[in-house]
Amino acid sequence: MTRALALALILSALAHPAAAQERPPERPTPEEPLEAPESEGGDMDGTQAEDAPQPETPGTDAAAQEAFGPPPPPVWFTLAESEAQFDSCRLALSVMGARFRPVAPVTDPEMRDCGIARPLQLEAILPGIALTGAPVMRCDAALSLALWTRDFLQPAAGLLPDAPRLTGLQTGPAYSCRDRVGTGEAEPKPSEHGYGNAIDVMGFVFDQGDPAPVLPRQGDGDAAESFQKAAQGTACLLFTTVLGPGSNAAHDDHLHLDIAGRNGGWRLCE
Repeated sequence: MTRALALALILSALAHPAAAQERPPERPTPEEPLEAPESEGGDMDGTQAEDAPQPETPGTDAAAQEAFGPPPPPVWFTLAESEAQFDSCRLALSVMGARFRPVAPVTDPEMRDCGIARPLQLEAILPGIALTGAPVMRCDAALSLALWTRDFLQPAAGLLPDAPRLTGLQTGPAYSCRDRVGTGEAEPKPSEHGYGNAIDVMGFVFDQGDPAPVLPRQGDGDAAESFQKAAQGTACLLFTTVLGPGSNAAHDDHLHLDIAGRNGGWRLCE
């Protein structure tokens, strides 16, 4: 009887295995779905809230597009020599025998770039060699003119027939606030005359004979042509721009000489 009861219990357990094990707990279902927290300034998808302030976009204001800061200094101010440089240049002119006097700074109320910070007015570039136009220019330009006259014009004059002595240069006023001429451009750049860097030579005066004006002499085959070509060619050793007959029609009657600064020391000689 006991054995029969035990066998019945075994058969009953084999017939219902799930009843012998404990059922695993089910995952609880939340009553409401969880909401993602909003980020500052908008939703999670990047959409800005309607009442959120919109950031200003740089450059939308017209004033923000204007150049920042004050305007650059005028050209004449950037070319101004220091006291030491000016004194050294005047000393060199004095040693060579030039006659000059410092004059008040030159500016132009209509063209802010025009002017000379420390101008000189010259009467004679070397002893006995007058400048007819009493030109006003920067000291550096005057020094180039003096060196050219001493080292090239005087020796060349001594090689002319009868060896005349050079006694003057027919010049313009040098300083003149204007644009360049003879460029063919609708809006030419400002002339170096406006900075005191340039001078025009219209002719050469000797102690005998008539003055030798600058003019087209190509093919004349005389001493006057040789002297003018020597003057025009050697000028580019002391000046960075030399224009004259053969350059353009605007320079057929004079030599334009200036000391414009260019990259790499490049010179314009025509």
